[in-house]
Amino acid sequence: MIANVMLQRLFEICKEFWTFKADGDPLTKEFIVRQQLKLIADVSRIVAILTLPIGIYMVANLFIFASKPFLYAGLFGMAVVTFASVRNFRRPDPQGSDMKHIYALRHTLCVESVVVVCGLNLCLAVPLAFGQIPFDENSMIMALGSIVIGGFSYGRIPRAQTFYIAIQTMFLAFSIVFINGVAGLPSVALLIFFAAAVDSIYRLSFLNFVKRHIYAAKQKDAAETVKLLLNDYAEQSSDWLWETDECKRIVQSSERFAMAAGMTPSDLDGTHVADLFAESAERQSLSQLIEQGEAVRNLTLPISIHGDVRWWRISCRFMNNSNGVSGALRGVATDITIAKQAKDQIAHLAHFDSLTDLPNRSSFHQSLQHSVTRLQSHQRLAVLYLDIDRFKEINDTMGHRTGDLVLQEVGNRLAEAVGSGDVVARLSGDEFAACLNYIDSVEDAVRTASEIVEKVSVPLMIDGHRVVSGVSLGIAISSEDCDTAEGLLQYADIALYKSKQNGRGCVTIFEPYMLTAIQDRRTIELDLLTALKGREFELHYQPLCDIETREPIGYEALIRWNHPTKGMIAPNDFIPVAETTGMIIQLGEWVIRTALDELKNWPEHLSVSVNLSPAQMRSPNLLPTIVHALASAGVEPHRLELEITETVIMTNNQANFDLLNKIRSLGIKIALDDFGTGYSSLNYLRSFPFDKIKIDRCFVEEVVSRDDCQAIIRSITGLASSLGMVTTAEGIECEEQLAQLKIDGCQQAQGYLFSKAMPASEIAGRVVNASTNVAILDHMSKSKFRSSIEFDKSKRQAG
Repeated sequence: MIANVMLQRLFEICKEFWTFKADGDPLTKEFIVRQQLKLIADVSRIVAILTLPIGIYMVANLFIFASKPFLYAGLFGMAVVTFASVRNFRRPDPQGSDMKHIYALRHTLCVESVVVVCGLNLCLAVPLAFGQIPFDENSMIMALGSIVIGGFSYGRIPRAQTFYIAIQTMFLAFSIVFINGVAGLPSVALLIFFAAAVDSIYRLSFLNFVKRHIYAAKQKDAAETVKLLLNDYAEQSSDWLWETDECKRIVQSSERFAMAAGMTPSDLDGTHVADLFAESAERQSLSQLIEQGEAVRNLTLPISIHGDVRWWRISCRFMNNSNGVSGALRGVATDITIAKQAKDQIAHLAHFDSLTDLPNRSSFHQSLQHSVTRLQSHQRLAVLYLDIDRFKEINDTMGHRTGDLVLQEVGNRLAEAVGSGDVVARLSGDEFAACLNYIDSVEDAVRTASEIVEKVSVPLMIDGHRVVSGVSLGIAISSEDCDTAEGLLQYADIALYKSKQNGRGCVTIFEPYMLTAIQDRRTIELDLLTALKGREFELHYQPLCDIETREPIGYEALIRWNHPTKGMIAPNDFIPVAETTGMIIQLGEWVIRTALDELKNWPEHLSVSVNLSPAQMRSPNLLPTIVHALASAGVEPHRLELEITETVIMTNNQANFDLLNKIRSLGIKIALDDFGTGYSSLNYLRSFPFDKIKIDRCFVEEVVSRDDCQAIIRSITGLASSLGMVTTAEGIECEEQLAQLKIDGCQQAQGYLFSKAMPASEIAGRVVNASTNVAILDHMSKSKFRSSIEFDKSKRQAG
């Protein structure tokens, strides 16, 4: 197997050097032909000197042993060989000749090889064949040497070489057979093998010669191409090539490179490469890398050019010389100022607010976390969280441009109010934060916060308009219980929320109970989502009594939440949360449906009162809910009374009055609750014919002891009586209050004196009817009912 592989490889090699031609590329072929002739001339000079003793020896042999004809023939042959040798010895370098002359010269050499071998054999093979010179070891050495030396002489022209070796072998073989007859055939065979081996060796040498010169030609071409590209790159590219000497001083600087550096080539040459750049940490890194003998890759450095700071990116490495790696550098430089500025701008935008140029939330969080981490056990810091009061009104009334200017000015004032080591940031919208590092006491934080409130409250003049702004502010102080950036921000935000609840424009320090309240509120929000579906709500009813007979004439429906784990939850704890989250609408609709469904079980003379929230008044489903609930329960509309407060009709009052008129047109009664508190505008009584006014309990509590309360109640009852409205006093807890209210003219009473709110099962005269009643709204005219249905449709389309 191995022998077969070796033979196959040998065959491939032989095939290659016997069939090889360098005719593919004309320029390469020309180059090789010129090298062939040049080498033939050089080899001929060497061969002429080496063969001079051999020629003398051969002539001497002829003079000693040969007869005159063979002597003259041998001398003629030697003259031919000598002439060819001298001619080649004196042959001029053909590099300047044209290719036609060179090809003719190569052809002449092929012919010359035949003439030379024939002349040589007149001195050697022919005398041997005819016994003119001895057939001994010396003769055979000369015979074999003639094959070797002749092949060597014409070895760079394979055709001439083969002609020479073949003819010389043929003459010698003829001589051996002529002298020894058939017995000389083995010697002839060996001679032929020897000649073939010599020819193959010379052809292999020629093959390597050609390949070497082809490779050299390609390398030269590649080098010229690279040089051309480098020159073009240096002249036209935005990058610059540079190099230094062993001492790292710039040498051979181009015009473009010098111009880019703001210098002339003569001034730039001799400058240390590190001294070219401005003093910086990057320059120190460059010097260290060079001193350590390391390559520099994509290092960005600042360079001052005529006072303008630019940024260059350089790469370089140490060059090689004959002794290995030298101390000289070669590299490339690129001006990346625009890209660097863009990158810095992007980085700035990622960490700073584009409007106020203050740190943003992410940057502030990192800075705060860093400050918290560095705190010692005896040190504290404070986080201030603030937002601009009524900023939306500024945007809505004066435009967003004015709002942006207000934000910028507030940011500037905040930065001025804190210390140089503190951090101010804009978190989002109109929210700002400040980190006061290393405060001595809580009073210091409060003092700084108060100064911020005072500074920001100073009116601004924008485009000739006076803009008044203020801030609410919450403070969180670091402690063992709160030592993280997230916790401090959360606590400061909670304190800010408390400031808003306290009336805005004030400062509040975080207390643990605030977090508890927030958590409880969040828990209620989550529980409210499942309370309706889980049927955890129920209605209790507090009686409304006739003040003369003290008999119930109706009941007010009050919602209760029977929580599965916390028990009964008071309305004051969950109603505000429901109003904030919007669940009050679903809750209110459930109250209306449940109260009317319960009302059908009561005696006909009893009514039910239901409170409406402002959110319900804005809901397009309110009127359809009432109509459907009345129809489903089958009760008369006049038995339902809806209670509203002044806050319901203060905003968008005309739309609210229109809705109340629609509801009242169905026969439903409307009561104004908590009258006497808030604005108590008499215009409301003029704008809408309420059926009842409910006097707030704050007047009833002190009606016995205070004359002013009695006077107010008498004024309200007199006004209501004149307008045809019923008055109801709330919160009656004792007989003295009841007696005084009766004197002051109240017609209905409600309070613990009569009863607390009770479950429906405790209402007197209640009879549960299992059958479903069909709604018969007897006193409602058909036109009124049709108008309510049309109003229902219009509301659905609007919603």
